[in-house]
Amino acid sequence: MLLFDMKIITFSLFILSSHAASNRILPRKLCKDCKHFIAHKEECAVFGENNFVTGKHDYNYAKTARRNIDKCGEDAKYFEENTNKIVTIPYYFMLTYWPFISLFVLYFIYMDAAYKLLHH
Repeated sequence: MLLFDMKIITFSLFILSSHAASNRILPRKLCKDCKHFIAHKEECAVFGENNFVTGKHDYNYAKTARRNIDKCGEDAKYFEENTNKIVTIPYYFMLTYWPFISLFVLYFIYMDAAYKLLHH
């Protein structure tokens, strides 16, 4: 009888644990990790069109492309892992915050010059 009870308990625990594992949220492919993502504009380089008057590329927003089944969709059909994050993350950071970085650098150059002038 004890062996039968242990089998039932083991089977019940197995069923409960497998059910709990199936309810977990699976990791999703995020646009920020895709090589086609243009971070400072939140656009996707796969979808869009060329403006023949100005020569610029008018890209779709990444959010729009992910919501549209005919484009990338929730499953991220066109997702490609960005293997150049060491280059792209600093690039988009500089592109976004260049005015502040310039002011920051100029401030320290000015403070260094003022320190040298006052202490010599």
